[in-house]
Amino acid sequence: MLYIKFTISNQEKFIAFKEVYNHMCAVRKPGYQEKEATIDIDWETATDEDIDSFMDGDRPKIELFNQLFPVYAQEFLSNYFSYDNSKSVLVRADILPYFNYLEYGFEVDLNVLEELQNNEGIVKFSTDNYPYGGMERFLMTLKAFELNPIECFDGFNVYQFQWTSDYEHDAIILSEKTKEYLEFLQTK
Repeated sequence: MLYIKFTISNQEKFIAFKEVYNHMCAVRKPGYQEKEATIDIDWETATDEDIDSFMDGDRPKIELFNQLFPVYAQEFLSNYFSYDNSKSVLVRADILPYFNYLEYGFEVDLNVLEELQNNEGIVKFSTDNYPYGGMERFLMTLKAFELNPIECFDGFNVYQFQWTSDYEHDAIILSEKTKEYLEFLQTK
């Protein structure tokens, strides 16, 4: 079982992250259907902007993103995208692929999200795929909710994160802990 352990600096933000996590779980269930946006438009009085908005196929996904990610999380991600892409604002070109990654590109089964002692939490997940979409954007999702990743098992090693900035970290391999965790997994 793969995992990411993190610190919880704000309980309300942890609760807000649970909404994102629950959505990620829902889209992974067989038979998941995205909600169809039902918007009525009065074609006689609609402005060009109203019509463009009505015809925009990305609008429902952007609205869902805005619903799930509070302003503080969007600001963190905007800064991350700016840092990562040398852009100054969060643009739709970044929102949609990022959100698609959380829904479909992060090819894992989300097994559990739980709060531990000492203001820590853990996300446990499993996968049959490698590299399963990678963890980097999921780490940024956690950080957007002030859930600071401190340790993970990526399927090969247990790492301790040493954050060098808001968006970059060094991953320190914990050899002894890796050995113990792999032995533990073999007994299950």
